[in-house]
Amino acid sequence: MTTFHELLGTDDSCSTAEIKKKYRQLSNRLHPDKGGSQALMQMLSMAYQQVIKGEGNKKCSDAILKQVEKNDQCNDFKSKIAELVKEKEKLQDLLEQHKQNVEHAFTAGENSARQTLLLLQAANDSLNKQLVFLRRQLDEGENKNSISKKSNKKYCFVMLFILFVIIVVTGGFFHYQRQHQQPLSQAPDLVPVPIAAQVKNVIATQLATVDYADSINNVARIMMMHTTGLWQQRYYEGTRQPYIAVRSINGSYIVKDCQGTFSYYSNRIHNTAHVPVNLIFSTNDRQFSVYRIPYGNGSSEQQWLNSKSLVINDNIFSNNGYQSSALALASVCSNTTPF
Repeated sequence: MTTFHELLGTDDSCSTAEIKKKYRQLSNRLHPDKGGSQALMQMLSMAYQQVIKGEGNKKCSDAILKQVEKNDQCNDFKSKIAELVKEKEKLQDLLEQHKQNVEHAFTAGENSARQTLLLLQAANDSLNKQLVFLRRQLDEGENKNSISKKSNKKYCFVMLFILFVIIVVTGGFFHYQRQHQQPLSQAPDLVPVPIAAQVKNVIATQLATVDYADSINNVARIMMMHTTGLWQQRYYEGTRQPYIAVRSINGSYIVKDCQGTFSYYSNRIHNTAHVPVNLIFSTNDRQFSVYRIPYGNGSSEQQWLNSKSLVINDNIFSNNGYQSSALALASVCSNTTPF
């Protein structure tokens, strides 16, 4: 078989310059512009490259077969690349379709969310209008109540004033009548009573009536304690009636008497607007509102014995010293032995 040296007309002893010279001579003859062909030029170029590499003794047929194989592989690669390009185009088309679908779905969801938001805003506006209307009605009702209370107070004051004037005029009339009905001999000894004195007498009579009513409704007053969170033995003011009590930080008291009744003395300075239902109002004592505790929290001795503290109307009352104080109270109440 023909080697590359034979094809180019060289051998292993030829220098690089001689190889280039042979290549130029043959290329001038075999060039397509000089009457040659493209295939012969490719064969000449391949022979020149192999000889320059020192592989001029290789057979031309082997190199051509390898080149053909390379060309076949290139064609396979080209066909695979073309298939991959087609698949890529298909994937891009699918991606575009998915993007469009997502955009449509997002737009539809956004429109639905906007409609829902508009409906909620409309409902909120309607509720706000109803709330404003109800607040106006409430304010009008409170104003009417305050006006009616003020008018009632004014009416009571006017009636009391009229009653007072009637009493004064009636007293003056009777006094005048008595003076004129008595004999003339006694006239020099009579001293007329001024109207101001009569008014003072009427006011004194009214105050005496109020003091009498207070004496009827008077309740035994508890003694003030400075220690908080400790049950102590005490006597009601001005009496020998014993009781035990504990004071909270807010100045309220829990009191237990000889009848075993628990009472809650609420300090009105720290009094809450609402009290539990088990606190039954009894009376007022100075700055205290007194409530009985007939049932529920704080009404039984077991509750105080079994707990460290009880919360009554937002006041914390400790059971510290309760057991000893309760025993002392029971002893005093049964034997009339002082604390």
